[in-house]
Amino acid sequence: MNLYSMQNKLKTKVSWKLGLLSFLLISNCVSDQKPQWMQSKAFQKFCGCAAPLPVSSAKAATREEALGSLPEGALDDMGTPDYLERVYSGIKNDFEFTGTQFEQHVDGLVAKGVELKRIEEDKKLREILIVIDGDVAFPSGKSTMTPKAVEMIGKISDAVSLYPETNVRIGGHTDSAGAFTMNLKLSKARAFAVKAEMQRTHQIAEVRFKEVDGYADLRKIVDTMAPEPKNRRTEVRVGTVRIVL
Repeated sequence: MNLYSMQNKLKTKVSWKLGLLSFLLISNCVSDQKPQWMQSKAFQKFCGCAAPLPVSSAKAATREEALGSLPEGALDDMGTPDYLERVYSGIKNDFEFTGTQFEQHVDGLVAKGVELKRIEEDKKLREILIVIDGDVAFPSGKSTMTPKAVEMIGKISDAVSLYPETNVRIGGHTDSAGAFTMNLKLSKARAFAVKAEMQRTHQIAEVRFKEVDGYADLRKIVDTMAPEPKNRRTEVRVGTVRIVL
C-alpha cells in the first residue's frame, strides 16, 4: 500500500470516529438523562446545548413545564445569578399558569394578594422576594393560614423542592395597631406556620430554612402608626445555599 492510500485510509478512519463521537455527543446533549460531565457549563458552551429557561406560561402544557427544575450540582455550573433567574422565571410562570395576573410596578410584579420582587446586587439577582398580603394569608389576629395562603405557599414549596440548591427566609410582619408584644408574638407564629406548611407538604429540610422570625411593625413599608394594610404581610425570601459567582 503506497503512502497516499495509507493517508486516505487514515483520514477515513479518523473522520468515521469523529462522526461517531459527534453523534454520541449530540444524542446525549439533547437527551433528558445527561451524564454529569455533560451538565458542566464548559461542555454546554462547547456543544451549544445549555439548559434553556423555563418556557413561558403561555406556552407551557403543564404546571411542571411552567415551573421547570434544576438538578443537584447546577449551582456550581451556573453561578448564583443565573440559577436564581431560572427559579424566578419558574415561580412567575407557575403563578401565571394557574391564573395569577401580574402587573409590572416599579418595585416588582404585583397581583391580587401576592408580589414577586427581585433583590439585586450590582444588577445581579441575589434573592427572590415573595410578599403575601397579610389580610389574604391569615384571619385577623390569628396564625391559621387561609386556603389561599396554603395554595400560594404550595407554589413556593414546589419551587424550593424542584430547585434543590435554594434556601428560604421567612418573616412575619404586622401593622402598628394593638400592643407590640401581642403583634410580635403573632408575627412569629405566622412565620412558623408558613414554615410548618412547607415542611408538611414538601418535607423541606430544616437546614434549608436560613431564618424564620416575626418582626411585628419593626420593618414597616409605610411609616405610620395607623392600621396600614401594606405593613401586614408575610415575606418569603428564596436564595441559594451559597453564593457562587
